[in-house]
Amino acid sequence: MKLKPEQIIWSADVDYEQLKMVVDSRALPIGTVIKLDRLFFERFDKNAIDYCQNRDYPVFVDAKIVEIPDKTLAIAETYLKHSPWMLNVMAGICSTGLLHSDNPKKIDALVRFAEACKDAKVKSCAVTVLTSKTEEVCADEFGKTPMEQVLNYVKMLKLAKLTDIVCSPLEAAEIRKHEMYNCLSINTPGVRLPDSDANDQARIMTPAKALANGANRLVIGRNLTDGEGKITERIRRNYARILENLETGA
Repeated sequence: MKLKPEQIIWSADVDYEQLKMVVDSRALPIGTVIKLDRLFFERFDKNAIDYCQNRDYPVFVDAKIVEIPDKTLAIAETYLKHSPWMLNVMAGICSTGLLHSDNPKKIDALVRFAEACKDAKVKSCAVTVLTSKTEEVCADEFGKTPMEQVLNYVKMLKLAKLTDIVCSPLEAAEIRKHEMYNCLSINTPGVRLPDSDANDQARIMTPAKALANGANRLVIGRNLTDGEGKITERIRRNYARILENLETGA
């Protein structure tokens, strides 16, 4: 399987110095996407977006914006001024369901978020059901299976004209059965090599099977950074293992 660099998203749960070390050493192929989350930006600063992108590593800002609709866009704009490659919100928090109104401020925050991202030439993304949630947790929280809840969100996100979603690889195949959702790119965390521990993830799949299920991109953290030695050595070694899994289809 021929892999494009942007099909791997490194979930960079590292400090700023380690991040710069990986980027400056080209431990990952140029064009590999780097995901930086809200905790990273609370500890460091948003200039990390510029640092990576100026060196040809697109940045997925995993802000997981969780806010009342009136404040969603204001928070998004603090990131959009750095023009990241992609920015996300939590699908179930920001929506009011109002897609049309004479008062622009009353229109669904997801719609306004998608439009702001489009204007900034940034991919707009929403997280559906976290891959750490089990079937039992979803039944208690949503009264639905993870699959049913993800499909509810996907319908809403298509109407709001977002470009991307985050869901587990287990839901990707079901989404891809519906041609109307082909406008949405699927980014899948919960990706593990066959011999890896699931850790805090509940709904997981191997890299090869996740792509075969219809995922566009794989979000990988531990399976890129685990092991002994310098972080650059670990990443190079683990990246090769991921490529091997994609070649074997295991």
